[in-house]
Amino acid sequence: MRKTRFIIFAMLLALGCNSANAQMFNFADNNHHFTLGVQLGQAGVNTDYSGFGWGISTSLYGVYVDFLCAGPKHRNDHHVNSSRPSDHEAFAINVGYQIPVTSWLRIAPIIGYCQTNYGYTDMSTVRIHVSGRSHRGSIYHDYYPQQRFHDFNYGAGLFIQPFKYFEIYGVYTSRAIYGGFALNLSAFAGDK
Repeated sequence: MRKTRFIIFAMLLALGCNSANAQMFNFADNNHHFTLGVQLGQAGVNTDYSGFGWGISTSLYGVYVDFLCAGPKHRNDHHVNSSRPSDHEAFAINVGYQIPVTSWLRIAPIIGYCQTNYGYTDMSTVRIHVSGRSHRGSIYHDYYPQQRFHDFNYGAGLFIQPFKYFEIYGVYTSRAIYGGFALNLSAFAGDK
């Protein structure tokens, strides 16, 4: 697996070096790079309490920050009974600095924090949340964490910008793996 990642990274680096107008490691590009993104992935990887979830990310002046959350899977179950199934949740918050390898390729060393919780969902409790705009309601049950586990999170991210306004990325850390897409808001501001 490490060989595969190294080969992919080396191929992307070589491809970037062969571009006619490639300028390697131009950190001035970070001054004009502001993105907002959404992501999907798994928080709490390599633990017994990992889960699939979603999150958000942003980058400004090369500083990258993200949040990924995976909630208890039984919390939004529409069944009401007296059971208390075991459940878990996880979240990760990370920060890093994007290194502009080329104008379309960035890498980022990432560090952060991951928390996983183990507990149970009380299926006999019912909470109702009604949206003010649509007037639609959703029910959820109370989740009670019993144990919390805290982990230092570290890894790297790969960011590819195939178009001026759009960026796709993937992040692999010791406690989370996820990917997403982001809009380059600074490109929109430059068009005015």
